[in-house]
Amino acid sequence: MKIAHIVCQLPPTIGGLGNSAHHFARKIAEKGQDITVFTLSSKNIDFASDKNYKVKALGSLIQFKLAAVLPQLLWKLRKFDIVHLHYPFFGSNFLVSLVKLFRGKEVKFILHYHQDVNFQGIKIILEWIPRKLFLGIILRLADKVVVSSFDYIMASNINNFYQKHKEKFVEIPFGVNETFLPRENDKELLNKYSIKESDKVIMFVGGLGQNHYFKGVDDLIKSFEYLKDDNLKLLIVGDGNLRDRYKALAKELKIENRVIFAGYVDDEQLSNHYNLADILVLPSTEKNEAFGIVLIEAMAHGKPVIASDLPGVRQVVAKGNNGFLVKQNSPEDIAKKIQDLLKPDNYSYYSKNALNSVKNYYNWDIIVDKLLDIYKGC
Repeated sequence: MKIAHIVCQLPPTIGGLGNSAHHFARKIAEKGQDITVFTLSSKNIDFASDKNYKVKALGSLIQFKLAAVLPQLLWKLRKFDIVHLHYPFFGSNFLVSLVKLFRGKEVKFILHYHQDVNFQGIKIILEWIPRKLFLGIILRLADKVVVSSFDYIMASNINNFYQKHKEKFVEIPFGVNETFLPRENDKELLNKYSIKESDKVIMFVGGLGQNHYFKGVDDLIKSFEYLKDDNLKLLIVGDGNLRDRYKALAKELKIENRVIFAGYVDDEQLSNHYNLADILVLPSTEKNEAFGIVLIEAMAHGKPVIASDLPGVRQVVAKGNNGFLVKQNSPEDIAKKIQDLLKPDNYSYYSKNALNSVKNYYNWDIIVDKLLDIYKGC
């Protein structure tokens, strides 16, 4: 099989969508398949040098951030047996689906529906118009629609289509990087962040930019108003243009000495950061958060988790009984759940469950084998 994946971003560009597409492609290539990933070119970034699969970075005359019109895809995808689109890719979603329209049964078109897109302000129109015009057509053209959880889809913009065409849909979660394992704490990192061995570390991992406004970082920072223990530290891993605002909030609340901003870290160092933590918290406020890959990454290190009670996200926590769910926009509830989870009996129980969940549900080999079976069977 000649397999093409199309995605708006790839590592080292920061983003969960591109990161998951990379790991799917990496494991598909490891299994001896011929796979090429088409993505949007980015200035001064070499996407292909550290990857075991082929990458074609395409330029566009019409581009805004991660949205781009790439008409050349119609030509470049003409000889592939499988065309797998990671949705959303604004400007090119519909173009990719036209490959199925033109080639018919010669090609299998897989739509990987990662998430709804919920913009703010005037940008709502920019999402609403193409969704109303094209998404229904794209869904009908797809041979299969891959989703991370049915729980999320039943609360999503495509639930009506799902209810009428359930046979098209298949649930495939994301997996965890095999190098993410429990290890001893990195002494250099402890010193770098002035964290003592006796400290309890609450961790957040995610983008701090305006496009990740829904992550709930401000609620997590505010929760430390209710957590008076000086040995309780908040480690925030990630970067973006809202970072200074979050720093100012910590200072305003007079907890800046307990909040550590680590900035962006790569996968190798990210694993070391997870091992510093006791609990990972993902307090997202909107359904833009469809799964929460950071939850299963933390679980791979034996860390129990706390996450908002949102479709998709809640399934990751509840499926293996890996931690607690919290109300959205509730710093007080976050604080209470942190205190409850740090109780020794609770912590031991949920930590073991976290490790077992990763082994049972989030193994990349099992996940990609299922995807390849779909390619062969659809």
